[in-house]
Amino acid sequence: MEMSTPDTKLKDSIIREVLQKLSEIPFDKTPAHMGVEVHRIIKSRLGIRDPYRELKATYNRKALKLFPAMKEIVLRSKHPLETAVRLSIAGNTIDFGFHITNATIPLEEIIEDTLKRSFKIDHLKELSVAIDNASQILYLADNAKEIVFDRLLIEEIKGYSSRVLFAVKGHPIINDATIEDVRETGLTEIVRIITTGSDAPGTILETCNEKFINEFKRSDLIIAKGQSNYETLSDRDHNIFFLLKAKCPAIAYNLDVAVGDIIVKSGGKR
Repeated sequence: MEMSTPDTKLKDSIIREVLQKLSEIPFDKTPAHMGVEVHRIIKSRLGIRDPYRELKATYNRKALKLFPAMKEIVLRSKHPLETAVRLSIAGNTIDFGFHITNATIPLEEIIEDTLKRSFKIDHLKELSVAIDNASQILYLADNAKEIVFDRLLIEEIKGYSSRVLFAVKGHPIINDATIEDVRETGLTEIVRIITTGSDAPGTILETCNEKFINEFKRSDLIIAKGQSNYETLSDRDHNIFFLLKAKCPAIAYNLDVAVGDIIVKSGGKR
């Protein structure tokens, strides 16, 4: 709301409507379930389809400028898959849900820090084996601009152009990647793209379209980026690997890690 209107009375009215909706959501629902309801109200009342559009485009461009240097880091690495995973997680750190939107996000510092950190949960070897053995990999994107970092990991997967299906949101929600972001960052040129059909953070399967559900079931490996995907899929009985940084106390507590730790975690059946 602060990004989109100076109208105090309108914002007060929206807040009351949001609080009413939140009071009706069952306690067993995830933050993603709450988030989609909140943002639907805000966007509807303000008449705005994608309030983060300009901000996402700005950081897509900034990430693209960094891509050649990041690619060189992967190429020079003794362990390119691990380095690509680290850089992918570095991209996950850049989240407008956790950063003040009018502040400059220090991309280079985030990258440097993530390359040095140890994995607090480290299932990287299992992920490597799963990638080698998978016939179809469904890669669940999280934020815009982060997908530029994801490209580094996708390009480390042999046969990625035919084996990887890259999924983005069907409609704008916060700063999550949509088909517009994929086009802006050039991923349509290297990998198959699908949308969830949903406007929810994470992957709430009951809000996704039939085509996505079918591909989800068909894929023998799912790589899920970010906290929202962990929140919405961690109880699913599927071969899923979660790549994320713990950015809030609730997720850190659930994973038994500290805020700021980086995670490669297997989930579901293996």
